[in-house]
Amino acid sequence: MIRFISVVLIIFAYGRSQVTENEENCPGSTVNNYILGPDGYTMQPTVYTGESPKQGKPGKRGAQGEPGLKGNKGTKGEPGQADDTAEELQMLKDEVAEMKAKLGIYLTPPSCDYINRTEKTSGTYVISPDLWTVQPFSVYCNFTGETETIIEHNSMNEIQVTSCEPNKCYKRQIRYNVAMEQIVALIQRSSECRQYIKYRCIGSVLFQGNIDYAAWLSRDGTHIKYWGGATSRRNYFCACGETGTCLESGTNCNCDKNSGPETSDEGFLTDKDILPVTGLQFGDATAPGEYGWHTLGPLICTGRSE
Repeated sequence: MIRFISVVLIIFAYGRSQVTENEENCPGSTVNNYILGPDGYTMQPTVYTGESPKQGKPGKRGAQGEPGLKGNKGTKGEPGQADDTAEELQMLKDEVAEMKAKLGIYLTPPSCDYINRTEKTSGTYVISPDLWTVQPFSVYCNFTGETETIIEHNSMNEIQVTSCEPNKCYKRQIRYNVAMEQIVALIQRSSECRQYIKYRCIGSVLFQGNIDYAAWLSRDGTHIKYWGGATSRRNYFCACGETGTCLESGTNCNCDKNSGPETSDEGFLTDKDILPVTGLQFGDATAPGEYGWHTLGPLICTGRSE
């Protein structure tokens, strides 16, 4: 009996090894397992999935293959078109700004002249002459009489010229409380702009003998050789020279008399293309005996350029 059982176990073990081999070669097939029990052998079918209960580590990566052949050169693409988006956007912005201006609609007024004066008092206001090119900035609005937009600077009070003799030996730089591009934008949006200038003198000349002992500097730094009130803007002229009312005959400025009591030359500068004044220069003011004092008012703009 013992021998019979041993033979059966050997045959069963052999059958299982064959089944295992079939499972490896035929994933998804049905395998019939025969189980020996009290009532003899019984068949128990099992579907093999092909999965191994344990999987070994992947092998090493193989050597890199040879590179493939180079492909044919592609056809040339169509030429691109120029991008006019930025230019078109600027044109659209300009059209919108123009339409708003015609309708009187402003997020920030271009100047004091655009502010509704109803119940408004003179004081500091924010303006923006050109929203696309300059930042808004603060100015003083004078609503007494004609509306004025006013920009001040660092030399508003009368200042005495430091003692010196050569022409234009004294130099005063004028600094405004806003940027020059903002000032220019305001000037361009205004119908008129002006700046008061005065030289009070004792024995100190401005343009005697057509020599420019003094000058004022335009916004681009050019030396200008006429004085406030000289509407013709001729070199070496003050207001009295144009009207023939200077203290001494043959001179074009009161201060060019170069002697006698204290006198002065004064008036407004009105050329929008070169305002505001950015510097003042004087000479012939050696103490004792020669003195000079200069005064420069704020830039004042009125009206609308449209």
